[in-house]
Amino acid sequence: MFGRKKIKPIPEMTRGEALACKPVKNLDIVETRTAQNKIVLAYPLRMKPIFADAAKKYGLWKGGRPPMKRLELDDMGSLVWDMIDGETSVKKIAASFAKKYNILPREAEVATAAFLKDLGKRGLIAFSVNN
Repeated sequence: MFGRKKIKPIPEMTRGEALACKPVKNLDIVETRTAQNKIVLAYPLRMKPIFADAAKKYGLWKGGRPPMKRLELDDMGSLVWDMIDGETSVKKIAASFAKKYNILPREAEVATAAFLKDLGKRGLIAFSVNN
């Protein structure tokens, strides 16, 4: 009515299509290992512009970079993170996870997909759909 375009909904992926996706790490992530061989990821904090301006005003940005947030992965998360190479599909990562922790493949797929989805929401990974 007022010149607004209707937004077409994005078609949902099938389970098979989602498992065929290949996670790719964000190049802005700083990855370190603890003495216990766990992975700690440091990544830029994403802020809305108004909050970013306030953070800059109060000196929270150092060297023109946004504040960094840290995420320590447990053993399971570290295993999955190590398998993210842009070539290995979610299904293969889940299969390796199931084999290592001796759990059912479907259970591993659900847990792996949920973990990768969380990493995606944080901006730590993206997904390649090229097969």
